[in-house]
Amino acid sequence: MLKSRPDRYGAIAVSIHWLSAVLIRALLGSGFRAANAMDGATKAGLLRFQIPA
Repeated sequence: MLKSRPDRYGAIAVSIHWLSAVLIRALLGSGFRAANAMDGATKAGLLRFQIPA
């Protein structure tokens, strides 16, 4: 059941939804960790994770 039906979303739509949710959570987490980081190298490494997004 890859395609969506009128009564249920398909596997592709569900996968895209959860992948987006995980990536958003990871970006939020790394942003908050970078904001609280004291070491400049740690902050730079965490912010480098957000550059491609």
